[in-house]
Amino acid sequence: MPNTDNNKPVEPKCAFQVQALIDNGRITREEIIVLEDKLQDVNVPPLTDEQIALFLLSCDRDLDFTIRTIKEFFKARLSGPELFDERCLEREDLQYQLNVIRYSIFPKRTPDDCAILFHRLQDFSSSHYHMEHSMKLLFMTLDSAVYDYPPKGLVILFDMQGVGLMHLTRIKMSAIKKFAYYLQDGLPVKLKQIHVVNTQYFIDKVMMILKPFIRKELYNQIHFHPPTDDMSKFHKEVIPKSCLPSDFQGDLPSVDELHEMNTKKLEEMRPYFDAEQKQRHDFYACRKKTII
Repeated sequence: MPNTDNNKPVEPKCAFQVQALIDNGRITREEIIVLEDKLQDVNVPPLTDEQIALFLLSCDRDLDFTIRTIKEFFKARLSGPELFDERCLEREDLQYQLNVIRYSIFPKRTPDDCAILFHRLQDFSSSHYHMEHSMKLLFMTLDSAVYDYPPKGLVILFDMQGVGLMHLTRIKMSAIKKFAYYLQDGLPVKLKQIHVVNTQYFIDKVMMILKPFIRKELYNQIHFHPPTDDMSKFHKEVIPKSCLPSDFQGDLPSVDELHEMNTKKLEEMRPYFDAEQKQRHDFYACRKKTII
């Protein structure tokens, strides 16, 4: 549980400082000040300059769009405690799921500075897969993508190897709905593409399950790559081999090695996860506020 000192302002601290973004011309101090002022009239917790910058960049520095996204971010996290609270790798359920699935943010970004979020099964037994715990770890990993320095976009790479029809029986529709809502409306980074590799013959059934929850814009961002795809073509047209692990004939370490690196990173981010949860809970619970 996070430390609960209600008299102390809670600031989830990112590893980067907003001045670095200003120095690199990605944002201005004036934009931060203007948005900070506007947020005084919005029912959301006080944000750090770095948090404000993340949302501004994810919304192409459109102030109104940014405010809507911030509101949706907090609404999604408050309505999905099973996905966004108690983000501690010491939990037995998360430790168990780390042995079932491999997660990572690849250490090299794409040529256009997009972070790559990777996810695939390690244990193919459907009975060992728990959707909500898996999503929690995925969202923790996603937070790590923006923690050190904001990318210009996010690419999700999902490997379907080992996914069977029985995995569909483990799906929880409430979790799917919350996942899609956050991905489309509350993400603090711009989602550019989703690539599904090693697609299975029942991918159409998966998409039928997802269809009620995803808008056309997101659907058009999803690209499918069957096991027969030529990897050299994938490297040339989709993601360069310099940005991929050795499992995909890339230059990076193996998926297993990257998973271990990611796990260590999430452990190091424990203070950030705790502070981010406390920031939400203190503001809404202590003031008996709800998001409008």
